[in-house]
Amino acid sequence: MNIIEIKKQHIPSASIVLAEAFQEDPIFRYIFKTQANYDRGAAWLFSTWIRWAMKYGKAWMTEDGNGIVLMRSLESPNMTLRSMIGAGMLPTPFRLGWRSFFRFYFKIVSLLDRRHAAIMGKQPHWYGWMIGVKPGHQGIGRELMNHCFNLADQKQLPIFLETSTARNVSLYGHKEFRLHEKLTFTPGDFNLYFMVRPPQPITNGYTTQVRHSSL
Repeated sequence: MNIIEIKKQHIPSASIVLAEAFQEDPIFRYIFKTQANYDRGAAWLFSTWIRWAMKYGKAWMTEDGNGIVLMRSLESPNMTLRSMIGAGMLPTPFRLGWRSFFRFYFKIVSLLDRRHAAIMGKQPHWYGWMIGVKPGHQGIGRELMNHCFNLADQKQLPIFLETSTARNVSLYGHKEFRLHEKLTFTPGDFNLYFMVRPPQPITNGYTTQVRHSSL
């Protein structure tokens, strides 16, 4: 399966894939509160994140368009105000509504940024920002992950990510990620899991998979 860079013409369909993939995610259920709010604002929000990743990180998709992965790069691990404006995020409070925006930016984003900084410090790394697969096509997520792993392993750099879904902890654990912290987000009544995948050895240009017995 071919993995390609997301281009401008792919953004509308790619944002819909992410919206479909994350509609049951606890973080977004907390941010939007209702399905109507999610349906109204989620795809637009994801489209701005795709634009940001295209400009300042990495944005890839499977050639059939059913899988999307966004990575924050070594040079731009965090969103600055300037980069947010450059990605077209300025209307976010109006598009989401002020209450959803407050939960999104001042509750979720601020917390994730603090934990990211505390766990990774200043060490170079890739930030596995988002991976979403159209419902019914879950098998292609493996291809997207391997694409990111090869990028990181070639440079011998770790990958950081967070997830709010417990089943993902086991999934990522089988992909060499180690659980660094579990945090209960009380306002939304769900857990956040912060994980890091150490770089894996390279043999003849390919990653040598090293399994860990526990997270």
